[in-house]
Amino acid sequence: MLYCDKCRLSVAGHRDRCPLCQGALSGESGPETFPVIPTGRHQYHLVLRMLIFLSITAVVVSGAINVMFPAGKPWAFFVALAVGCMWVSLYSAIIRRHNLPKNISWQVFLLSLLAVLWDELTGWHAWSTTYVIPSLCIFAMAAMAAISKAMKLQAQDCLIYLVIDGLFGFVPLVFLGFGWVTNLYLPVICVAASIISLAALFSFEGENLVLEIKKRLHL
Repeated sequence: MLYCDKCRLSVAGHRDRCPLCQGALSGESGPETFPVIPTGRHQYHLVLRMLIFLSITAVVVSGAINVMFPAGKPWAFFVALAVGCMWVSLYSAIIRRHNLPKNISWQVFLLSLLAVLWDELTGWHAWSTTYVIPSLCIFAMAAMAAISKAMKLQAQDCLIYLVIDGLFGFVPLVFLGFGWVTNLYLPVICVAASIISLAALFSFEGENLVLEIKKRLHL
């Protein structure tokens, strides 16, 4: 065991200096008093580094191929844009990873904006407003309900986000009004699911919903 002559105490583990006076220790190192608990932080950072490397590689390789074999359109730009969209969504998911309801709501918002951007850049075929956004809203409502049940979240923890996702379901009505929908199936299903979701909220959690709204608005 290690020993500090100045403090006159024994120190366990593998240390170079005394934890009290920072003086040099004598003797031989011994086993740690408390075991080292492995964490997933190293693996987490490794995955991020791999994603960064693969993203840069994909952009560089696609750009090089596009320059060497031009096909009339700068398709490498879309590859770079796709990588950028992935990182925007991933960054939002990482910084909100401890709050799943909030994370899901933000993902719906961001992915909807990115889908509209892609639709506009590719000539506007209304696939974003007809298929992508209604599908995201339906998935968000189902995921929120499943998470609240599985994790046994309190009403105040996810109530506001459930309402937000329910209101997201009415967005297809705006698209219908402007004629931005080429197929009625998914938008109609999304609106119907939103109405059912809001009806369930106000039927079973109406009082808690009012209290949560008052608390958030400081009323």
